[in-house]
Amino acid sequence: MGKALVIAALAALLGIGTAQAAEVESRDFEVFRNGERIGHHRVEIAREGERSVVNVDINLRVTFGPLTLYRYVHQSREEWQGDRLVSLVSSTDNDGTEERLRAMADGDGLKVNGTRFTGMLPADTMPTSYWRGDFVRRDTIMDSQNGRVLDLQVRPESFEMASAARDEIPARRFHLTGDIDLTLWYDRDGRWVKSAFKATDGSQVEYRLR
Repeated sequence: MGKALVIAALAALLGIGTAQAAEVESRDFEVFRNGERIGHHRVEIAREGERSVVNVDINLRVTFGPLTLYRYVHQSREEWQGDRLVSLVSSTDNDGTEERLRAMADGDGLKVNGTRFTGMLPADTMPTSYWRGDFVRRDTIMDSQNGRVLDLQVRPESFEMASAARDEIPARRFHLTGDIDLTLWYDRDGRWVKSAFKATDGSQVEYRLR
């Protein structure tokens, strides 16, 4: 076999070709509870043509001195083809309560197997990973922890300056009510830049983009 053919064979074997490398975008949020930092929420988005792979890592811990009062850990991996979710796998430890979700595109729908829902959902179902600006325009919203369908009402509000960790960003605010009560901010390009909500214990939680 000639040298050129050997190189081509190795390139094919290793997945190396003339196609452009995936474009990677990261969004790293610091999470604060009543003004005190309690952890992070990181999203990494790798795009290659119409395909996107999204990895989410959340790690939150509320402490009192050496004691841990509350801990939340979540990891998920999403695959998208254009505007359609084709795969989602997640695991969550919500202060000792374990939740799981596996969802796969299946024909004209999304086949879901989660700790709170198992069955078929519409193909345009949107998970609660929030990174997509069109989240606020989808009809069916699925909890990324467990697969349950959420009943939400979305109220768009005006553009304002949203506080990030070290800056202020022009962003439009959306307030969500129903099964969750949450405020989201997206910039003019549809990028998620901030969140805020009240926790079940009444404390204020805020996401600030690094």
